[in-house]
Amino acid sequence: MAALETDVVVVGVGSVGSMASWQAASRGLRVIGVDRFSIPGPFSAYAGESRLFRKIYGEGGHYMPLLQRSQDLWRELERLSGAELLRTTGGAVTIYDEQNPALARYLAAAQEQGLAHDLLRGDEARARYPEHVIRDVDVAVFDPEGGYLKSERAVVAALAEATRLGARFLGGRKAHSVEAHGDRYIVRTDHEEIVASRVIVAQGTGAGAVAKDLGVHLSVRPQVLTWFPTVQPQSFTRQDLPVFLRRAEEDGRSDGARFYGFPSADGWTVKVAGSVYMDEVESMEQPPTWDPSYLDPVRAWVREFLPGLIPEPVRVALCADGYTPDDTGLLGTVPGMEGVVAAIGFSGHGFKMASAIGAVATDLVTDGTTATDVDFMRADRFLAPGTRLSRLALR
Repeated sequence: MAALETDVVVVGVGSVGSMASWQAASRGLRVIGVDRFSIPGPFSAYAGESRLFRKIYGEGGHYMPLLQRSQDLWRELERLSGAELLRTTGGAVTIYDEQNPALARYLAAAQEQGLAHDLLRGDEARARYPEHVIRDVDVAVFDPEGGYLKSERAVVAALAEATRLGARFLGGRKAHSVEAHGDRYIVRTDHEEIVASRVIVAQGTGAGAVAKDLGVHLSVRPQVLTWFPTVQPQSFTRQDLPVFLRRAEEDGRSDGARFYGFPSADGWTVKVAGSVYMDEVESMEQPPTWDPSYLDPVRAWVREFLPGLIPEPVRVALCADGYTPDDTGLLGTVPGMEGVVAAIGFSGHGFKMASAIGAVATDLVTDGTTATDVDFMRADRFLAPGTRLSRLALR
């Protein structure tokens, strides 16, 4: 079996791993990235063209340092690549039914962080957002710093910059373990052994074994993303059209509309993704199939709330995320393995913050600490106090 040596091994070169590779290479470190799929690959959490970016984050103000750092790093990657990656023209609008408890949390997050926002109702909201059905019970909240990331383009840009800086990428590798080896670590794959003083584990949906070693189950939940044709394309291509989120769960119903969408990127369809997930799967190495009825809720929501779209999808893309029980990622040093950092399980929150997560992981493997507050994501929080590991399973 071949033996390689480097400064940093990045295991999993998807949303986070690509950014960690760029960040580590930018600090003058030799980097080898390995992935079970091709690099870039077809089934990562970044699949499907675009991802939301929001500064007002109802999930909690503790995410703000990551959001701010990620925004800065997306702009830096834009400068390096010469490509538009984060589009904030138009901002983001979230439409809630007024009694939705999530509305109060969302507004509290904006106020606590001092973030600019507009609150609109009734005819004012309908005039500003004519593409949407806005009922008298609805409230529209506009986030001027929101927008969307061109996720696939961003990953390719990070990989290109890392490669320019000397990083090496090995696709089609199944990594089996990370083991302590004196003051360094061995990453064992089915092709080679790689010896390094630092390892970043960012396996995305393939991180089930690592999560188990860290004391928690990672639930891999696939989702089908959908694109719907427009009745009048010009209405969905205007420059100031915001990305949108809809949360219609009045009267305490859990089966209400939950979807998000983007201005048209191709001039004739609009991406609308519903919060509809398939059953948990063990792996994305054999992507699941689905019955057409799986998309019925998304079709119904488009029919009810987006009359400018034809409610039959003409394009689909499969992606998946790894969820922890508390819907919060594991980001931190592995106890007992001070040169190994886990960056997994971001539970659908990951891509908008992937650039910052990659930077934090690099901070931790190089300096042992980071100036960005991520203590709420501690990788050891599900382990018994005092637990120390000397090996991580990667499969």
